[in-house]
Amino acid sequence: MRVIVWAVFVAYLPNVAFGQAAVPLRFEVSSVKPTPPERQNHLQTDYCTGGGRFAVAGTPVMWSLTYAYHLKDVQISGAPAWLNEFDAAYDIEGKPSGPVNNEQCRLMVQSLFVDRFKLAAHREMKDSAVYLLTIGRNGTKLHEGGGVKLNGGVQLIAPGKPEWPDGLTMSGLAGILSSYTDRPVVDRTGMPGTYGITLDFSLAGDGDDHPSIFTAVQEQLGLKLDSGKAVIEMLVIDHIQKPNEN
Repeated sequence: MRVIVWAVFVAYLPNVAFGQAAVPLRFEVSSVKPTPPERQNHLQTDYCTGGGRFAVAGTPVMWSLTYAYHLKDVQISGAPAWLNEFDAAYDIEGKPSGPVNNEQCRLMVQSLFVDRFKLAAHREMKDSAVYLLTIGRNGTKLHEGGGVKLNGGVQLIAPGKPEWPDGLTMSGLAGILSSYTDRPVVDRTGMPGTYGITLDFSLAGDGDDHPSIFTAVQEQLGLKLDSGKAVIEMLVIDHIQKPNEN
């Protein structure tokens, strides 16, 4: 059985100081250090799993930034080249004062970027390449109600919420599909309500004989993922700098 972890794409970003809460949430203790050259090929990502600490090692800074703002990297503009470089990777750790959920963890990482990387950014709406989730030629195969099951695995929607037994909205499904495609997915089905989802597709690098996510969506759900354009929210970086080691 394969265990799948995904983050749900949300095309909404809070209004206060670009994602910062009115009283910004912060880690009780944080550490930011350049990854030593001998460990740059040993990657670690732990995004507050189970409500615990945030810890990444050997990963490009962009990985943490996209997690913090719940975006794909194509939705971030103005990023200097070093954000994507493994040679400029950082070991970042944040310890909350108590258990946190996924959204609280994201806000804490946002605060860490402001405090340690001196991040300043703003939002813009921009016409961008996306995949449009639409109903297939022969109609949808979905029924309202039911649970969510991907690849026969255990779904970890967020720390502390290992299941999603009550189905998904189509925008929620679009969010999940965004985690496995190279562009954001935008719901254009026009279908209200929540639906049970059973989907089996190949994960990149698995080397299995499962269908691609595009084929699986069409054959198993009666939906389509078509290339298109849509206005989506972007994070525009005005300033960011390499942090001082602590």
